[in-house]
Amino acid sequence: MLSNLLFLVIFCTAFSNSVSERNVTVTIDTDNVINIVDASFVSFTIDSNVYYWKNYIDFSFTRFLTLIRELSPAVLRVGGTRADDLIYNETTNQRSGIVTQDNITALVNATRSTNTRLIFDLNQQLRNGTEWDSTNAEKLIKFCSKMNYCNSMDWELGNEPEYYQRDNRTVLTAEQIGDGFVKLNSLLRSYANCQNSSIIGPDVGRVTTTSTGIIFSTVVNMTGSYLKAATIHHYYFSGTNATKENYMNASYFADLPKLIGQANKLLSESKYPGVPLWLGETSNAYGGGTPNVSDRFVDGFLWLEKLGIAAANGVKVVCRQELYRSNYALIDGNFNPNPSYWLSWIHNMLVGQKVFAVNLTGLPTPPTTRVYAHCANTARSSYGPGAVTVFALNVDTTTTSFLAFSGPFANQSYDSYLLEPGDPGDVLSKSVNLNGQTLTMPSDVAMPEIVPIGHPAGAAFALLPATMAFLVFPDAKIPLCH
Repeated sequence: MLSNLLFLVIFCTAFSNSVSERNVTVTIDTDNVINIVDASFVSFTIDSNVYYWKNYIDFSFTRFLTLIRELSPAVLRVGGTRADDLIYNETTNQRSGIVTQDNITALVNATRSTNTRLIFDLNQQLRNGTEWDSTNAEKLIKFCSKMNYCNSMDWELGNEPEYYQRDNRTVLTAEQIGDGFVKLNSLLRSYANCQNSSIIGPDVGRVTTTSTGIIFSTVVNMTGSYLKAATIHHYYFSGTNATKENYMNASYFADLPKLIGQANKLLSESKYPGVPLWLGETSNAYGGGTPNVSDRFVDGFLWLEKLGIAAANGVKVVCRQELYRSNYALIDGNFNPNPSYWLSWIHNMLVGQKVFAVNLTGLPTPPTTRVYAHCANTARSSYGPGAVTVFALNVDTTTTSFLAFSGPFANQSYDSYLLEPGDPGDVLSKSVNLNGQTLTMPSDVAMPEIVPIGHPAGAAFALLPATMAFLVFPDAKIPLCH
């Protein structure tokens, strides 16, 4: 009797801890490229509040510059809500909200030494009646022209103007915002050394709302002949009360395609439908992210999904909010990579610019497994022309997705790079294991070697619960990837 009871307990415990399985068929359409992302697709930001709070970033650390360089080519956008409080002053920073010549020089030197391009967001709230008062901006642009910095930087004007009323700022009409961009362009063209300096904007959020969509369309129509990119911002939820479950909730997957779809629709209906679309500021949770969650392994699921869905829907650049020292930063205050840094770094190495459509069968609704496909990055990796990189994520905590590839990929061998929490089973882990090895920098100037696991032709890939993976088909010989 006792032995039977003991068997029953053991059986039930094993059953409750068991992992179920799901077969997923992956079909990749390699006959058509649906988007070509920019070489700087994975980019990042520094929030303007570092100057408001005098919480300056020290770019002298070799380790920090190494980490930035490893994500290059990229753009570094300095902007955010406090951009509309910043004042340029040549040498004095005696009050909050001052950016000096030394601050600008540090930014330019850092970006030049790391193969990144600076974007600086100017204060749109400086007004002369109904017009943008460009006096302070001209002082900064004049300095940048004199120092020949303009060749290394582009410009924005204002941040999320649809929220000016909420933030007790001067409310601007769409036309007034557009007029400011026109004035900024004229100002840049008046300096010979700033002819290669471009304008990006309007940095709005929910273009799915009518008023915000009007701002977006108006600025594009007024400036589209010289606008380098039309920018929107995106976050899934507030970081204040979010939990790790929010970061693994598959229902959020449908949110970003709607926003991008509306932005693409507005662009197609504008005078300049060819203006590139960027996610100019984005992370998973707004308000600084979620303490002890946004800097953990679990943050990577929605981040990798965002990179995949953005590329598949025509976005050219994604700027991660933010680079350093916040809850949702890629790099922590001690210059150590957070999990989403490692994810971005591997993406940058293995994933190329040409994007293919992917179809999945065998998934529940909403789908808990997501799969995306690009040509492989032959410039950063050892893979040759014709190779294809697939990346995938599984937010199901109890089910392994067995990915079986159809068509020509059914007969191809492949390499896998599986990402798991450094603390086994704990999605709140601060570290990441790649194929069982914890990712760490061996020195301040070196990155770890990543070693794939080879799989024979026809083998399904086991995407374990709560993991992410990159798969490379080195011998795919896809003509569009040559």
